[in-house]
Amino acid sequence: MPRRSPFKHHRFPRDVNEDRVARYIDMVEENVVREDLTFAEMAQVAITAANDDAVSEVDPAEMVARLYSALHKTKRSYIKSFVFLLSALGDSLHWPKAIPRNLGVDVARSLRSVEQADGLKEKLAACGSADAQNEALRTFVDGVAKRGRAAPSKSEPKQKFEFFVGQTKVTARQGECRLVSEHDFATMPKKQLEDAVRAFEDVLKGGPRIR
Repeated sequence: MPRRSPFKHHRFPRDVNEDRVARYIDMVEENVVREDLTFAEMAQVAITAANDDAVSEVDPAEMVARLYSALHKTKRSYIKSFVFLLSALGDSLHWPKAIPRNLGVDVARSLRSVEQADGLKEKLAACGSADAQNEALRTFVDGVAKRGRAAPSKSEPKQKFEFFVGQTKVTARQGECRLVSEHDFATMPKKQLEDAVRAFEDVLKGGPRIR
């Protein structure tokens, strides 16, 4: 069942040419003041905005910084943790609004692989109440912490890191490398993009660097 928007009172202006992100920001500002929104609700707004075809930003974690710029950076960090949590566990979280802040952040930090997420999803699917859901999440966090103490290993790599190459912003994650630049990649010839990607893969495999 799709989640209903936590924003019940706002209506978008009729001017379809208005900046879409500005509308989301107006909606956020109005409702954060009016309602005591949970971190899960605020995260869901960022996910919804990132999935909006009229919005250029497709990364919900980056969308948090734009929608919630007025909030303290610590609070934005909490919202990003819930963005990761909702994205990783999806509809297996039947009561996301019931997840306490610290528990949600701990689960997000503990999830390190697809296999872990799949196993947790199975346990959450069997939960019949919000309390049972949160207990399953706490058990997961405790289990990860216990295994970490029993078998210390090399420090985990960063979830992501960012840098610039010229005017191009590069965001690197496990299995993902995202480029943001002023170029309109959609208008480039397919052959040109294919050659660029092949050159990129050749360098990653240890081939000669292109200067």
